[in-house]
Amino acid sequence: MDNLKLFFGVALLGFSLILFVISAITYRRIGSRRLLLVSMAFAMFFVKGLLLTLGLFVESIGDNFDSSMLVTMVDFAVMMFLYLSVVKK
Repeated sequence: MDNLKLFFGVALLGFSLILFVISAITYRRIGSRRLLLVSMAFAMFFVKGLLLTLGLFVESIGDNFDSSMLVTMVDFAVMMFLYLSVVKK
């Protein structure tokens, strides 16, 4: 197991969870659609980090999620949510 992959997978997992919780709490207080989109982007990063970390331990997940197409699709969804949060009025 690659220790560097594990470190960054866990770091992505933890940081995205913290940012998701903060943005979700802020969304509940303010109710802005922009914050909802940002929360969804952080939630997608959390799911990505979870799958990357689990993929290091469970071979079937790692084989399926290591596909560059799937990772690219998740990254595209995150970028879309962040873009919509900026341009949404």
